[in-house]
Amino acid sequence: MIRMLRPTLFLFALLVASMSALAQSGSGTLKGKVTDADLGDPMPFCSVILFLNGNQVTGVNTDLDGEYTIKPIQPGTYDVVVSFVGYQSQKITGVTVLANKIQFVNVTLSPGVMIDEAEVIEYKEPLIDKEGGTSGGTVAREDIDKMPGRDVGTIASTVAGVGTAGTGGGISIRGARTASTWVYIDGIKVRGSSALPKSAIEQVQVITGGIPANIGDVTGGVINMSLRNSSSKWFGGAEVISSGIPVGETAYGLDRFGYNLFEGSLSGPILFEKDEDGNNVRPLLGLFLSGNYTYQKDPRPAFDGTYRMTDEAREYILANPLRQNISSSGDINGALFNADFLTDTSFTKVPTRMNVGSQSANLVAKIDVNTNETTSLTFGATGAYNRNNSFSYENMLTNWENNLDVLSFDWRGYVKFSQRFNNEDDSEATGSTLKNVYYQVMADYTQTFQRVQDASHGDNFFRYGHVGTFNVYNQRSYDYNPATQRFVHNGWEDTLVTFAPSIHNPELAAINQQYFSLFDYEPYNPLVDGPYESLLEVQNGNALLNGQSPAATYGLWSYYGAQGNDYSISNNSQFRISASGSGDLGDHAVQIGFEYEQRSDAFFSASPVGLWTLARLTANSHIKEINTSDSTLTNIGTDYYVTYDRLIGDNQFEFDRNLREALGLDPDGNDFITVDALDPDFLTLDLFGADDLLNQGNNYVNYSGYDPYGNRLRGRPTIEDFFNETNEQGFNTRPVQAYEPIYVAGFIMDKFTYDDIIFNIGLRVDRFDANQSVLKDPYVIGERYTVGDVRSELLPSLDPTVEIPSNIGDDYVVYVDALKNPTTVVGYRDGDTWFNATGTEINDPDILAVNESYPAPWLINAPDAPLTSKSFRDYTPQINFMPRIAFSFNISDEAVFFAHYDILTQRPTSNNRFSPIDYLFIQSRNNLIANPDLLPEKTIDYEVGFQQVLSKTSSLKIAAFYKEMRDMIQVRNFTGAYPRPYRAFGNLDFGTVKGLTIAYDLRRTGNIRMNASYTLQFADGTGSTTTTALALINAGLPNLRTINPFNYDQRHRIVANVDYRYGAGEAYNGPVLRFGKNEDGSVKEHAIFENTGVNFIANLGSGTPYTASVIPTPITGEISPSTEGSINGSRLPWQFNLDMNVDKNFTLTLSNEEGGEPKYANLNIYLWVSNLLNTRNINSVYRFTGISDDDGYLAAAQYQPLINSQNNPESFRNYYSMYVDNPFNLGLPRTIRLGVKFDF
Repeated sequence: MIRMLRPTLFLFALLVASMSALAQSGSGTLKGKVTDADLGDPMPFCSVILFLNGNQVTGVNTDLDGEYTIKPIQPGTYDVVVSFVGYQSQKITGVTVLANKIQFVNVTLSPGVMIDEAEVIEYKEPLIDKEGGTSGGTVAREDIDKMPGRDVGTIASTVAGVGTAGTGGGISIRGARTASTWVYIDGIKVRGSSALPKSAIEQVQVITGGIPANIGDVTGGVINMSLRNSSSKWFGGAEVISSGIPVGETAYGLDRFGYNLFEGSLSGPILFEKDEDGNNVRPLLGLFLSGNYTYQKDPRPAFDGTYRMTDEAREYILANPLRQNISSSGDINGALFNADFLTDTSFTKVPTRMNVGSQSANLVAKIDVNTNETTSLTFGATGAYNRNNSFSYENMLTNWENNLDVLSFDWRGYVKFSQRFNNEDDSEATGSTLKNVYYQVMADYTQTFQRVQDASHGDNFFRYGHVGTFNVYNQRSYDYNPATQRFVHNGWEDTLVTFAPSIHNPELAAINQQYFSLFDYEPYNPLVDGPYESLLEVQNGNALLNGQSPAATYGLWSYYGAQGNDYSISNNSQFRISASGSGDLGDHAVQIGFEYEQRSDAFFSASPVGLWTLARLTANSHIKEINTSDSTLTNIGTDYYVTYDRLIGDNQFEFDRNLREALGLDPDGNDFITVDALDPDFLTLDLFGADDLLNQGNNYVNYSGYDPYGNRLRGRPTIEDFFNETNEQGFNTRPVQAYEPIYVAGFIMDKFTYDDIIFNIGLRVDRFDANQSVLKDPYVIGERYTVGDVRSELLPSLDPTVEIPSNIGDDYVVYVDALKNPTTVVGYRDGDTWFNATGTEINDPDILAVNESYPAPWLINAPDAPLTSKSFRDYTPQINFMPRIAFSFNISDEAVFFAHYDILTQRPTSNNRFSPIDYLFIQSRNNLIANPDLLPEKTIDYEVGFQQVLSKTSSLKIAAFYKEMRDMIQVRNFTGAYPRPYRAFGNLDFGTVKGLTIAYDLRRTGNIRMNASYTLQFADGTGSTTTTALALINAGLPNLRTINPFNYDQRHRIVANVDYRYGAGEAYNGPVLRFGKNEDGSVKEHAIFENTGVNFIANLGSGTPYTASVIPTPITGEISPSTEGSINGSRLPWQFNLDMNVDKNFTLTLSNEEGGEPKYANLNIYLWVSNLLNTRNINSVYRFTGISDDDGYLAAAQYQPLINSQNNPESFRNYYSMYVDNPFNLGLPRTIRLGVKFDF
């Protein structure tokens, strides 16, 4: 009965897969054949057991042909033990299993006397991949440990086709955009940080081409990091790295950048299965833990250091921020900032950037449940914490204390279960050739959180812009009416402003403190504006009101004390259930699986500095008029005065009403409130209404999944709620739902052999639902009629001469001569295609604007009708079919030809979040907005290649590839849109990548091991990023597309990873020093480089492109550049970088008791040097000069009058020179770190 159920369980597993999901990053397979060493005959019924870190993972018996297959296997390094009665057992160690790959281990057993210990044979990795399939490379833990680098980017960039040049810090795989590459950690699709402790990484696999059907939602490449597993015996380690000790504003040690890391790991069994006598038999639960903590004084060092203001100059500016602005005629016109007049002696260069310290911690935990040989259960979790002071280039010179505090925390957890069915049970139960059946199910959850704020103000929003307390004195103003011979009240006028400094922003308060003592006080004179008469005069005099920041010095450098105007929180989650099942049917290895993923992305952001300005605008706005129906007549002597009270209007803002209630005033009263006299801690964000904060499109907040006050929403509000929901007072609440897309995918794969050709074919089907509202018509923000409506109902209301051409379809949009009371049709539109009234296609829709500023669609409602949810529809889910085919032909045992063809799609990764705020205020602003109706991007990928064994320890691989990228996202104009044209994103871009890679693999030969590759690549397209066309769009040009090299088009790239290492004992072949005496009197020999090695990573690459300009242009942006030649027609210089890690290992004996097993530990001391030669690599240059530290503006003759008109031309030149001498136009300088690692 049980056996009959097993095939049913397999089918049920596949059913679970179809109902749940899978997008596995991939498991591996182990296959082989066992033969008799003497006879060469296959040996059936041999036991093949797989061990990981001493734990038995699974096992099988060979079939009648002596063959075996074990799958699925998590990527890692295993030991394989093969045994049979009457034969000497063999233990093959160091078998590396890779994701989505088959590893072959053939074994020959010799008959003879059996002994307890198996014969140990070290596994030799095949030099060529006879299976074909995916392209790329895998870096195992043994190699990662020796490399000079700890992050996934450094490791991945050693693989041919992977580059970082021109990406701005990302990773481009074979010419794709950086967002086209996904990172997986143990099968979890990573959102947020991919940082891991180095001791937790088992291997890093980089897939550059031939992506199998079980991986989707990617059009570039895949980086899959596999974590280490638990061990049957306790082991652990600790590691310390330091480049110097942070002291004050810098660090002292090997370099000045203060890198310090501590890392530890621990693994072992925590629960055992016991026998009848209570002895431990085998581990049931195994634990692996790894974590690290890193502090960096300067995470991104500058090559030549950075400029900063001296302490003396800062003290001077704080004490004397202003001077009187005296004209040539002697008139005083407010004040000027003394910072405008500082000379070069007020600044200095320092090796370490100021206030950019970063601290991070990463944790990995895994629990392996060793149930039995056919099932496995794993629980795992990773976490990444980071807190840093966000660097701002504008703050660097004078205002570094106000770098924002950034906190991020990412965690993910998963549970994975797999079951394999024994071949004999499968065959017996089904009576078929179905073998190697298994299924696996995995569920994972990811949470990412980030908060950006001022470190001292936090979420006390009214502290951000608080300069001080202003008391404003005013009086009524009167006009004399000669007809009535009376003075008639006409309003109110300010007479005096007094100021008390804020304790929250003393640098800004100092500006006002000096301002209010800078001028002689004069009594109020209604005929002359005094410097302290009103808030307007205070502002005009160059003092600051609450909610204002001092202007950047010469528009370049942030002023000392200026607050960071940014507060934001984001909270994103991802839930995935994935499942797959596999079985071998004859020569076909079939796998089927599905994946379900649900995300929820929520955020809130605010611009808190300006809230004071908003408060002034929204307070008292309804009581600024006089009530002429309520007068009081008074006299002073013979002069009579008619005085009115304040008129209470109907335009009261929610802030004003809530503020009056908070102050204990009558909310319907007419008391005038001086907002700037209030305590900032009294004011809160929720005093404002949602519409107050949205401010007619000039938002002070932005949000999704949060309310306008930064509180996480409960439930999922609809678009109707955004337009219609109100609070108890009748004000709109404007809720916006979180972005919650749904992704479902299924795949089927088959691997089989035909005429010595190994085929890997697959089909993947993706369904992406953005699960949000989109405009029914992106060209009409409202409701409009179509041609069908006109033909059926509306034609009689038009001029009798109107005729609709026969080529115009019923679903076309109708454009008329006027928004109100139209009389004739002037044109039509079908999607993005426009027609005039005669049905002729036109390129410029603006010619249809007859009596309006823009083309007028025939609206269903009046043009002044409010926007409603009827203008929107639900997103249409996108379904994509993606065939994948790869094959390899083994020409001989030492040569293989391979090729693949893949269709890949990827859902939009940015710029597609729906926000009804964008459309509610589209007429009052010109922001670049998201397009929630974006479609997935698509790539067609081809590759052919050849791999050849050159010697017993080396091989060569040559591959040519071609990519065609379609529907890439790019900014575009919606010209002719109603009520106004706007800028958003669309699937407009396309590109191609053509390339060749040559990879040389030299396994350990003597002392050396080397991997080297050369990549020739031509990456061209219509846009390097999603905003490449923004300058053209802003200039009002149409949506033109031209083919140019991508910003990251690095034509030539050579990478080499070389490891040179000396062994120990008899394996040592290095230099020997002879001194001292042995006990027998012979000269003692000292192997000075025993267990010593050096590892180099060398990168040589050609320059990436940039666009030259025929004229110098100021970095402040007043003048646009004029392109010289073609876009991206010039090239940066070549780049070269050499990193080195030199280490020495010491084996320590912890215990060696007689009769017991000796215990050893390893102590490894190493020196890690990045950019060993301190090469000055140029990452960016200025378009006119082609150099990295001068844009040519200061020397240009045409700009001398403008330069000489500055407050102080000499100071301006100095400030400008420091700004363009941007150290981040250069690569990283040399960094030196000393590490000590102890493993036991």
